[in-house]
Amino acid sequence: MVDIYTQPELYDAIHNKYEWDKNLLISIAKIADGPVLELAAGTGRLTQLIIDLGYEYTGIDTSQEFLSIARKKHNTYDDKVQFLHGDMRDFKLAKKFNFVFIGFNSFLHLLTNEDAMKCLQSVYDHLTKDGIFLLSVFTPDPNVLYRDKNQYFPATGFFQYNGSKCRIMETNHYDQYTQVNRITWRLEQNRKLLREKYNFSMKMYYPHEMDILLGESGLLIKEKIGNYDGSPMNEESGFQIYVCARA
Repeated sequence: MVDIYTQPELYDAIHNKYEWDKNLLISIAKIADGPVLELAAGTGRLTQLIIDLGYEYTGIDTSQEFLSIARKKHNTYDDKVQFLHGDMRDFKLAKKFNFVFIGFNSFLHLLTNEDAMKCLQSVYDHLTKDGIFLLSVFTPDPNVLYRDKNQYFPATGFFQYNGSKCRIMETNHYDQYTQVNRITWRLEQNRKLLREKYNFSMKMYYPHEMDILLGESGLLIKEKIGNYDGSPMNEESGFQIYVCARA
């Protein structure tokens, strides 16, 4: 078993063509202004968007491997960009931010309500009086959570990696009591499923739970968005995107 978050080259190959979340992020960042803090910054996939707006950027992540790649990507912006090793559940920085965000689904790596609350309270502590917090996760889908756990399903489209046409195949086991989904990825390379396995877990947070967690952490939901095109959240929405401020 391999930790996918020690494999930055594979991670970047998977996300190389991801564009669908960028326009919404830019539009909210423009409203919020800088400085900007990203939690679970990874390899810095979204960093350039903030740099291009002229804002100071700070990214925090627990993976030293990912941070190393992120710093190499953005080492020409030393005066405006910094990447810090830290845990989004408990961080203490010397300044506050006008815009704090957690990229798509990273929040789901917080596997208990207690950890989720610690993270949101830390966000509250680092948000300026008029600052904006953006959080985005997918809405739990029973059709995915309760699939045959002995079968592999496509988790991504095709991408290039190590000179080959690849995609990620996944299987999962969902615990309805803890609401934790344990996921196993395998790389399909040139139509052949490789043996190496990548394991990680995500907790499924339902909209009513997010309402409670955000409220109890002192954050006020200003807008609920159901897709990256900006449409409002409803019972059919595949995404939960929250735009929040200090209450």
